Amino acid sequence: MEDSILDFTTNLAILHRQFQRAMNQILEADEMPVNITEFYLLVLVSETSHLNQRKAAWTMAVDEGLMARMVQHLVKLSLLQKETDPHDRRNRRLKLTPDGKRLVKQAIEVLHDWWEQVTPTDSNFDYAGITTQLQLLSSRVLKDQQTEHAHS
Repeated sequence: MEDSILDFTTNLAILHRQFQRAMNQILEADEMPVNITEFYLLVLVSETSHLNQRKAAWTMAVDEGLMARMVQHLVKLSLLQKETDPHDRRNRRLKLTPDGKRLVKQAIEVLHDWWEQVTPTDSNFDYAGITTQLQLLSSRVLKDQQTEHAHS
């Protein structure tokens, strides 16, 4: 019996792990001072306004202690800064520094190169369509997690 959900999940996991391995090797070879998880955080910060450490940890599904260490490392590298939220002085928002913006731009170029290399050349691959569907799934998962988190 064909199980397209299992196939999807397996292939998504394979792609994700292979991408992580390749990006970590590239980031290391290019002597970029971050790993793939820290890169994901920098991209998340670049795409999300008013993001704090706790929300970043929740969104990326990483332990808050790990998130705190990553933020501390990225602040030390002058790639990220914390700023006080003017509406809530207890809240510290994450923001990219100019160096952080440059690193994200550089790493995104590497990301594009990797995907171009693995994309089948003999097919009409529709990244936009796949992205739209993945965003629907991601939004639903995050919404469900937020609801579950609020009730616990």
